Amino acid sequence: MARILWGIAIGALLVLFAGMAAANWGEAPIAFVLPNGDVAPIRLPLLLGLAVLAGWLPMFLWHMIARAGLKRRLARLEGPVAAPAPAAPPAASARVDMAQPTIVPPAGA
Repeated sequence: MARILWGIAIGALLVLFAGMAAANWGEAPIAFVLPNGDVAPIRLPLLLGLAVLAGWLPMFLWHMIARAGLKRRLARLEGPVAAPAPAAPPAASARVDMAQPTIVPPAGA
């Protein structure tokens, strides 16, 4: 259900962006100054699309890399578990050295 809503939301955003692009495409191009000082005329929808892509793409790549690392870590933690080694019985001398229970009389007796 959530994927359907997510798809509808993304589709609505794409339709809004396409409508905005169609409405603003005929406007005069914007003067975009390149790093070397040249001026490149660029349309507003293209400039906005590039700006959104420049902000979204690095975060998306970072998210995918982190997700892959977490999946690898989870797979390693969920891997086969070695059976613990059986505990050796205590030695006979250790049984003698064990503390014996002490009987404590009740208070006031």
